[in-house]
Parts: sequence; structure tokens; C-alpha cells
Amino acid sequence: MTKIEYIKDEEFKYNEDIKQGLKKYNASQAGYREKDKHNFYVFADNKLQGACYVKLASDWCLIKKIYYEGLDVLKELLNNIYEFYGDKIVGMQFHSVIPSRIEDFKKLGFVEKGKLEDMPSGGENVFLINADLINFHTKKDYDIKVSHEPLEPYNDILKKENHILRKSLNFSSEVVDTQFVVLDNGKFVGGIYGNYQYDYLFINILFVKATYRGRNIATKLMNLIEDESYKKGVYNLYLTTFEFQALGFYKKRGYKVVMVIDDYPKGYKEYTVYKNLIETPSK
Repeated sequence: MTKIEYIKDEEFKYNEDIKQGLKKYNASQAGYREKDKHNFYVFADNKLQGACYVKLASDWCLIKKIYYEGLDVLKELLNNIYEFYGDKIVGMQFHSVIPSRIEDFKKLGFVEKGKLEDMPSGGENVFLINADLINFHTKKDYDIKVSHEPLEPYNDILKKENHILRKSLNFSSEVVDTQFVVLDNGKFVGGIYGNYQYDYLFINILFVKATYRGRNIATKLMNLIEDESYKKGVYNLYLTTFEFQALGFYKKRGYKVVMVIDDYPKGYKEYTVYKNLIETPSK
């Protein structure tokens, strides 16, 4: 006998099930993509000048954490990322709520693809891409280290510099995770996972097993996470979806397309969609 229940997964017990479920589905639609992660370090006179942590996602390189002493060091970091990945990537992506960093990346050829207003309140989160992948001329000859695993003590410096930057902001950069799952007689059926940050909720993953689709399970999961967000006073939400996923489903719920990236992954489009819960309540 089927017994479907929806629970708040406070311990994130089923987080890996949600991630692997969506990963397998995406691979069945667009083929397998390598999930590479690397750390890049730039030195001058044996002193760390810059560092960044990147990962591959859907044929793109995403810059996740970065620290650099000036534009020349940023050029060297980008040069080495380009050279390391070569034709494995279509381009690079970076997004930030810090105006000075946004301007630095724009100076080096990154273009604004989209942005989210009031993220945080009174500010904006700008999404930048660069598909040219050209090398820059630098003023110095730098030493480089590239590692799959973080290298200490250099990674500690990267963390410290990012912490200092966050402390200097007049808003919180804290990330708070949330997750709801569906169980059938105690067995995992599907789930939804998201992150609160910068006065927004980012709905990271929504997944329902194929044999359970068509039962409004995804709708109920979306209702749960949207209702929670509303109760927390977080009314701005966004998520990304590939064209082979569920764009139509989100549009019916009142989400509007704010950004489209071609060849993400190759041959497909990725859509970023946005919703305000006051203007468009949960359905």
C-alpha cells in the first residue's frame, strides 16, 4: 500500500539522493559531463598574490571563490584557467554582488548576461560570462600552482581574504540551506533543495523519480519551499533550468525568464527564472 509523505529534511539525509537523481536525468538527456574541480594559485617572489577555486558544470567553467591582488594577477589567474581547460569548456562564468569585482571582470572581457535586482536589498547580483577565452598580457612573470585538492596554507589565505571581504560588506552573505523530500513507505521518491542568501531563495534542485511523475509531487514540493520562504519574509526566488527540463512548469507558476545562456550544455539553452511571492503567490 502506497503511503506518500512530505517531510522537512532537517538533517539533509536525502541530499545526495536528490543530487544524484537529477545528475542521472541530465546525463540521460544531454550526455555525461565531467565534474572537475581545481584550485589555482599565483605567486610573485614566493608570495601568494591570488587564488581561485573553480569547477566545471555543463561545459562551462564556474569561478566559485577568488582572491587577487590587482588586475594583473586576475589576468594571470584567468590565463591559467583558459590554458588548463582548453577546449574542454565553452566559456567561463562569474557572478558577484560586489561592484568593484564586477567592474574588474568587465575590464577583462566578461559581459553582463543578466542580473537580479534587490540581491541583496538595494543592490544587485550581476551574472557575467566570457566565451572568447583569450590570453592577456601581464606585467610580471608569475609562478603558478594548480591542484585538484586545496593546498595549505594558500587555501587558508583564500578563505581569510574572502572572510575579510564578507566582513567589509554592509549586508550578510550567510548561506542557509533548506530541503524537503517525498517518501513512499519510507523510501525516497523525490525532493527539493535550496539556499537562502542575499535576501533571496535559490531553488537549487528539484527532482522526482520517473515512476512518480504526473502525480503533482513537484507542485507540492514547490509549494512547500515557496511557503517556507514567504514565512521567512524572503519574497524573491530564482532558479535555473535547462531547456530539456521544466521551463514550462515554472512559467505556469509565475516564474519569468531573466537570463538565457546558449550552449549550456553544448546544444542546449539554460534559463534563469525569477519570481516574487508577493506579486505571484504559490499555486
